[in-house]
Amino acid sequence: MLQSVEHVCAMVLSRVEAKLYSLRYVVEALRPRVPRGLLNALCLGVLRNYRLLGRGLRYCGYRGQLRGRPEGWLPLVGAYEAMFRRDVVPSDRIVESTRLPRSIVECLRETEPKDIVSGLKGSEKLSVLYSLPLWVVEKLSELDPPGGIEALLRSLQEPTPMWIRFNRRRLALDQALELLSRAGIRARPDPVLDDVVEAVEVEPGAPSRLDPELFYIQDRAATLAAHVIGDPGDTVLDAFSAPGNKLAHVMWRNGSRVAVAVEISPRRLMDEKRLLRRQGVAIVDLVAGDATRPPLRQSVATAAIVDPDCTSMGRLGHSPETRLFLERAGPGIVERLQQLQKNGLRAILQSVRPGSKVVYMTCTLTREENEDVVRTVVEEGLAELEKAEPLIGVWSTWLPLAQRMYPHVSRSTGGFVALLRRV
Repeated sequence: MLQSVEHVCAMVLSRVEAKLYSLRYVVEALRPRVPRGLLNALCLGVLRNYRLLGRGLRYCGYRGQLRGRPEGWLPLVGAYEAMFRRDVVPSDRIVESTRLPRSIVECLRETEPKDIVSGLKGSEKLSVLYSLPLWVVEKLSELDPPGGIEALLRSLQEPTPMWIRFNRRRLALDQALELLSRAGIRARPDPVLDDVVEAVEVEPGAPSRLDPELFYIQDRAATLAAHVIGDPGDTVLDAFSAPGNKLAHVMWRNGSRVAVAVEISPRRLMDEKRLLRRQGVAIVDLVAGDATRPPLRQSVATAAIVDPDCTSMGRLGHSPETRLFLERAGPGIVERLQQLQKNGLRAILQSVRPGSKVVYMTCTLTREENEDVVRTVVEEGLAELEKAEPLIGVWSTWLPLAQRMYPHVSRSTGGFVALLRRV
């Protein structure tokens, strides 16, 4: 018997919460027999609004279990359909698929988010309205982002545009646009980055028709690493390397006599090997090792990318399941990851040749994981800061030569990039 998409979504979200796996990984592992596009859209919508939905259910009188087991996620799925898909999904369908009482479904259909957060103020109100842990809202508010905190939080409720980089060593821009059009993707050039285009219209199945040695779907902010590093010289080192898309981009743009990828997880390293092979990048030494203690001869590399683990706050729109991880981890995770980031950047700077360029970047937004990390190694005399160009975001207030990407400014995931020169 086929399950409803609502039941499958509840099962997926329960597993995502229990294991802190990515939504995409769980869906691909389960291979559910429901329309994949509908399932993804439903689960992403619930994750982006789970705290608001839970409070909405209580507002309308629901007193059952929420979250945890699939039965606890199912009411949240029903609440999302009642509140955010009320013009598409009829009440009868929601009642039948979720077993929510009809009175609660009808209440949710008539309730607006402003009703649910009535009585709340400040960060607490924003935490519920945008379904983020309170400490995350407070941390992001400290940044005073362009347009204000709500402009940033609203952008984290939306998926980012689809960006595609093309192999400029084999294609000119007009050729890339023509090939994409033939595959069913109407695209337009990025206004800043010369080998990146934005997908404006995408036919179903079109991405799978692209030649992986010519095109790769990659977030705009992530493509910035290869542009900032420029010509890497003889040997480029990619620390914390998996999945390897930034290193592959460097090779597409410049080539290199030698590239070295260091990744602590053997499984992720094998995934990277497959990704590089698909993109036609063959001259890479893959090393299973700890980037904070790189297993390499000193002064091998002439350039490096350091993209360490982070709180991923810039990906809250793209990967809303990150909210569950941050909720469980609590604010102490920032300090723990900052220590890893400092150790990693320091170790890589000490491994490259004097004069080498090192790009430090993250997909998060906290000052502790970005400016504070870079400032530490500069003050220790390991490196000098240079301007991280080209600019697709805004210059950092706290480290003016470094660049911050905010989703509502850069139309990408949020993040940070700094360019260092080894002393």
